[in-house]
Amino acid sequence: MNNLSALSLLPQEQLNLACSNEISELKRYRWLALIFLPFDTSVSRLMTAISMECVHRLCNLQEVARKMELGACINTEQLGKIHFLKTKEQHFFVVDDQMGHQMLAKAEEAAQGACAFFGWLLETNATPELHNILFDFVKQKQNEYRILQDCREQQNQGLY
Repeated sequence: MNNLSALSLLPQEQLNLACSNEISELKRYRWLALIFLPFDTSVSRLMTAISMECVHRLCNLQEVARKMELGACINTEQLGKIHFLKTKEQHFFVVDDQMGHQMLAKAEEAAQGACAFFGWLLETNATPELHNILFDFVKQKQNEYRILQDCREQQNQGLY
């Protein structure tokens, strides 16, 4: 049996975890937007739109942290320093349908993980001021996951 009530993070720890995770998500979606750009501009635009949602979530986190007088817990200096992930892939850009499908499958898997992570933050939350924002993040991450599933399925239909 999983006893989540035994785990309580301080609000500043939750804010820091949420912010770090969302910055990682932002970097990943910006990278995906870039690698899909020469191959499929519609997927690239989708990834750009999702990355903008990450920016909105980070702004919301900043606002909540400021209201709780924990603004120092949100480190957004990393936002200006977006370093793309180093890959061992043969190509930096998506060059064919198979590679595109693989990258979308990885993006879908990562989105599912992010959804689970924010679900965990919500379940272990003991700070009323953070409940609404974490609840909204979980809903948004679920939608993000479904959108990526649909995108991958549409791309998959084009493969066969």
